[in-house]
Amino acid sequence: MVSFRNMDAISLWPAVGVFLIALGTAALLPPIRPPRLASAPRYSSIDGLRGYLALAVFLSHSSIWYFYVRSGRWEVPPSNLYTQLGQGSVSLFFMITGFLFWSKLLDGRVQPIDWPRLYLSRAFRLGPLYLVTVACVVMVACYTAGFRLQESPMVVLGEVLHWLAFAIPGMRPINGFVEIVPLAGAVWSLPFEWLFYASLPMGALCVRVVPPAFWLCMSAMVVGILTMVMPEVQGPVLYAFGGGIVAAGLVRVATIRTMLAQGVWGAVAIACLLTTLWVFPTAYTLPAVVILASGFIIIACGNSLYGILEWPASVLLSEMAYSLYLLHSVVLFVTYRLVLGAKASTLSSLEHWSIVLCLVPLLILLCFATFRFIEKPAMAAVPHCHAWLAARIGQGEAAGCCPREVGRTSTGRPLG
Repeated sequence: MVSFRNMDAISLWPAVGVFLIALGTAALLPPIRPPRLASAPRYSSIDGLRGYLALAVFLSHSSIWYFYVRSGRWEVPPSNLYTQLGQGSVSLFFMITGFLFWSKLLDGRVQPIDWPRLYLSRAFRLGPLYLVTVACVVMVACYTAGFRLQESPMVVLGEVLHWLAFAIPGMRPINGFVEIVPLAGAVWSLPFEWLFYASLPMGALCVRVVPPAFWLCMSAMVVGILTMVMPEVQGPVLYAFGGGIVAAGLVRVATIRTMLAQGVWGAVAIACLLTTLWVFPTAYTLPAVVILASGFIIIACGNSLYGILEWPASVLLSEMAYSLYLLHSVVLFVTYRLVLGAKASTLSSLEHWSIVLCLVPLLILLCFATFRFIEKPAMAAVPHCHAWLAARIGQGEAAGCCPREVGRTSTGRPLG
């Protein structure tokens, strides 16, 4: 049973304060935009959503920390709100992935898909900052062990290699350091992202696009390997990608897109999100995913929720969303475990949330820097690396393209 004192720790008001401080901090920063082709499609409402989702995960983990330092158990907080701020946000992140990359497959019916560039862009988008996160995990593990090996060098090396593989085989302790989930628990979702990316060539067949045989074979092989080595592949978690896939199809229907972009549907989208926050104890059920997907479809159709998702501060937070998502756990761990230590368990709920609110500007500034100096340069390097690859193995092979619709010639004309 949760005491009245603990109930203060799951109040709505700290969440409101975190979002307001984050927006205020972002409003003071200069704009940063990732490099992109001028002709690339933009989904402004989705562009403004990611930052709020990353902040929501930060809030969920902040709430968990209040109980974790007292019980020693890392588990969802006794609140639908703070549980869904984490789980619902991850589900919406998966929907965004499903939407954006299924849209690429649908576009592949008109122009060839450059598979090498697609996977290069994913590696350069997710890899560099993830390596920073792994470095933080290793450094904390070494620090807590007094910079002494608690296990054999080969064992430690194997544990680090598990992490370098995007923790796909599972998040393992390093050098005896067991608080892996509190330190970097957010990375659990990345293997699911890679599973979805690996399935794209096979998924292309569903939209009548035939990838080169090499990519089809690679897709089947990698998906098979991932499903075997990942600790668990949860069906309800994967449903969220389906919500994004449905949205990718619906936004291409002009009547639906025009209707759902109207202001009144913004209220419906907000109602869907709030219903999930307040009603469902977990987002990883089919009914919860359906309601979340309903709200997401409205946003994907261009509904900015009365302009909120198009605010410059919203867009800026979204551009650094990946940094927010990965690094907030490191900031919380350093604060509560390394800085406060035993004092953390004696904090009142008011003191706990006051510390969290003070961390928000520091977290935003840190993520602004990591985006500016790590993420953005890595994304900018993709065209150069792709050109280097194409120059050495031949443009046709490097592109790996020339897909065509089933039942069409390579020129795009229907057969017969």
